[in-house]
Amino acid sequence: MTERVTDGSIFRMAEASPDMVFLVDRAGTIQYVNAPCASTLGFAASDLVGQRILELVVPRDREKTLHEASLVLAGHKREGFENRYQHRNGSDIHLAWSARWLETNQLRLGVARDITVQRQPACAHMVPATLLDALDPQEQDVFLLLLTAASESQIAARLGLGAATMVNRVMSIYRKLGVRGRLGLMSLYLGGFNGVEPGARQG
Repeated sequence: MTERVTDGSIFRMAEASPDMVFLVDRAGTIQYVNAPCASTLGFAASDLVGQRILELVVPRDREKTLHEASLVLAGHKREGFENRYQHRNGSDIHLAWSARWLETNQLRLGVARDITVQRQPACAHMVPATLLDALDPQEQDVFLLLLTAASESQIAARLGLGAATMVNRVMSIYRKLGVRGRLGLMSLYLGGFNGVEPGARQG
């Protein structure tokens, strides 16, 4: 536990919080975690302290996470930022953050709530592997959300994508899976349980 933390109220808040609490120095190294951090991510607290926090972030979320961290380091209190951390078992954990810079302690205080249930499509575990294997990781995220009721603009906002990037990924998904639209995508998803191969032209 870093010697720079002298305010006991920080630790009382962290220990009482049901959410994950991280204290991270300016270089991005974890100085303290509370118990929910370890239980949510599947690591012992001793494994997390001393590690660079960015290494816990899934690679495709690291760029936007660095940008968010720079805003906090500049003194901006942030609320509602979302990204994904990797559980010890390799699965993605979706987190919603509030964070601020503690000038006196020279530490970034981050409080994260696990929102995986809300953000992971209910059908994710049912998608045939042959469909996901045809797509790159970024396209897989879009694909799973295209199987929900979310609009393309809502999907783009959830994943932090620009409009043009979203259009390009959707069209790439349709092309790789051989469908013309979301109806065809759903038909292919349902047909996957009956052995329909990706690329077989659907409506």
